[in-house]
Amino acid sequence: MKKTLIAIAAIAAVGAASAEVTLYGKLDVGASTTTNNAAGKVDQGVQIVSGAYEGSRIGVKGGSDIASGVKGTFQLEGGVGATDGSFTGFGRVATLGLTGSFGAVTAGLQWSPYDNAFNDALEYNGFSAMNNAFCGGVHCDTGNTGNGNTKNSIQYTTPTVSGFNAVVDYANGGDNVGSGGSSYLGFGLNYANGPLSVNLATEAKKPVGSGTTVNAWILATSYNLGMATLFLAAETADAGVLVGKDTGTSVGVSVPLSKAVTAALGYATESTSLSGSTDGKTTSTGVQVVYAWNAATAIYAGYSKTDTTAVNATTTTNATKLASGVRYNF
Repeated sequence: MKKTLIAIAAIAAVGAASAEVTLYGKLDVGASTTTNNAAGKVDQGVQIVSGAYEGSRIGVKGGSDIASGVKGTFQLEGGVGATDGSFTGFGRVATLGLTGSFGAVTAGLQWSPYDNAFNDALEYNGFSAMNNAFCGGVHCDTGNTGNGNTKNSIQYTTPTVSGFNAVVDYANGGDNVGSGGSSYLGFGLNYANGPLSVNLATEAKKPVGSGTTVNAWILATSYNLGMATLFLAAETADAGVLVGKDTGTSVGVSVPLSKAVTAALGYATESTSLSGSTDGKTTSTGVQVVYAWNAATAIYAGYSKTDTTAVNATTTTNATKLASGVRYNF
């Protein structure tokens, strides 16, 4: 971890002489207690953890002009264990790209259009009901890596015109054998203007060594009423009758209680159907309160509960999480 941080700092220092380079990150440390009767654990007790609310990370990004109106860009970002000093490598983002009036073209490891479409009152983070429920069946926001991003991919993002932009992402599978990866094609259409935001995304991925292509789409919207922001989302995924079909919905609300304090509540449900089987169902509720102490520091507390009845199951399992901590951005 120490050597990695020194290397990142060296990149930033050397690059600063010839390009715009930014070292950035996020550290989240909290006290968390979880229960999960599906794993036979009644209570894990209070533990000091990294990323109870937002995943801890560190990264470096930058760019420089290479031609009239064209800029070369790069970004490297990896997960950090804020409580044990671990570093996962640059497993979040690793891209090179070009930007200009034509939009942006990036290649490498990057977040998929499907992942970026998740518009959620609880920010699709540690207490998110949408996150817990929409990953309860045959499909999850996994990209072709298992983590929501796509590797060995090329992505094009159009310029934003009247609030609209579009994104296309393609990966042919490459070296994904044995890593949960797949060939991947994703498309996103996004609109954000004034109080309204709408994200529509679809993806098709085919795991290496499998003939089953998973097709999925999501529509996620939000509307800012001033006193509160309302969120609504729906998704579906189909992997064929032998694998199953998911259908899910999510609702949420985010309320500014003061200039510094925001509370959010979310509820989501997803059903999984399989030919000749009893349907499965996952429901989840999440709540969080965030106090923005200053521009960089936030104190948070949150709770989530998820109930799952698997396909052909006769009992329902549940998992709960209660956590509070501090997140620092730099």
